[in-house]
Amino acid sequence: MRLFYSICVLFSAWLANALAEPLPIDPLWKSETFRKSITASYGIDSRIEPRITEDEAFYLEESAKAMAENDRAKAIAALRGSSLLANSPAMLFTLASHLFETGEAKDADESVKLFESALTLFPNFRDAHRNLGVVLIQREDFEEAKDHLVRALALGSQDGLTAGLLGYCHARDGHHQAALDAYRLAMLTQPEERQWILGEAQALLALKRPREAASLLQSLLGGADLSTWLAQADAWNELDESLAAAANLEIVHRAGGLEPDALLSLGHLYLQNDLPALALERYQTALATPAPPSPFRAVEALELLLSNSDRARAKEYVTTLDTVADYRAAFDPATGEKEIVSRLTRARAVLELETGDAVAGARRVEEWLRREPLDGECLLLLARFREEAGQKVEAEMLLEQAARIPATAAAAHLAHGRLLVAAADYGKALEHLEKSQELNPGESLANYITAIRELVGAAPR
Repeated sequence: MRLFYSICVLFSAWLANALAEPLPIDPLWKSETFRKSITASYGIDSRIEPRITEDEAFYLEESAKAMAENDRAKAIAALRGSSLLANSPAMLFTLASHLFETGEAKDADESVKLFESALTLFPNFRDAHRNLGVVLIQREDFEEAKDHLVRALALGSQDGLTAGLLGYCHARDGHHQAALDAYRLAMLTQPEERQWILGEAQALLALKRPREAASLLQSLLGGADLSTWLAQADAWNELDESLAAAANLEIVHRAGGLEPDALLSLGHLYLQNDLPALALERYQTALATPAPPSPFRAVEALELLLSNSDRARAKEYVTTLDTVADYRAAFDPATGEKEIVSRLTRARAVLELETGDAVAGARRVEEWLRREPLDGECLLLLARFREEAGQKVEAEMLLEQAARIPATAAAAHLAHGRLLVAAADYGKALEHLEKSQELNPGESLANYITAIRELVGAAPR
């Protein structure tokens, strides 16, 4: 169970990181939904749209004719050349929209200023608030964008683009219920827009409603968007459907869209579902990539193989691990991080112990302890080696050293107590067991202590 729990934690941690940001909004800019929304003409609602004079209408019509001929430059020139521009909210808005649609950064900068000028002249210009919000999102100015989108909705905007982009802003802020409500509002008028469906599913996942998210995502899986498969994998994982999650990740992997860390997570899921051969394949594939996973993640995979008692595949994995040039400095006792080197040392030593070479395993740990004598975990492991070799006194000495290190004190007292129980020294054993219970209380240890007391007829303290 500890193995399965560890795998779930590792997978959830990886996927949480992968989906920490709202799903990419970039595909929206290319969609027909977006183009129709951003270029939609406004009507004659004097509360939210400025009235147009005959003179303004002339220039707006000239610009519209040029756009009908796909001559954006001419459309922009028609508006720029007018002396009415500076005082016409409608013309400023139209010019700003044309400039934004060019996709040029300098034009987007100018369009922001023009939208702001239109809003200075006509503060309730709903579509100007909406379009300015869109430009600001593309410029990653999400807080200001949100203010304008909220204002557009307050002024009666009912289009899906406004609501959907507001949902995106809420998602970025971690306001998942607000994001869900906004995405659902967007889908009332744009039910086929993939970005809103993905956004709603991601909000449902964040709100711990994975079954609804998985069902929603199912409708999108016919497309080539790999982020949909990843999102649904997260939903399956939340539902404890780890094999279904693995199937989704395998599809992304075969499409070439799975990062090395995700390949390790896929291997973990295969291990959880008793498919160790596939797990090893994915681990080795991850190690063979041009940018392999972090040394920390690579060592985790070895630890999981050992926790699963898969010694043969663990040995094969170690062989592959030794070939990865990127890890040499990280795994070198002289240059690597202490925690990574310690964990790798212990994992390799345990593998040697369990495959019949306890002497080599003990020597490996001893060499590391000469460099890092206060590595409590390695002291505990070396004590295990000594105990299995029948060297009880040496084991006790090592456990006493580990007990002086706060991080390993509870485990050291527990191991010492069990060693003394095996030697029938129950009085001293209880002292260590009770100290361990004091440092790290647990029901199973409490029951064990009770059983030992009953065995020897000792009164509880």
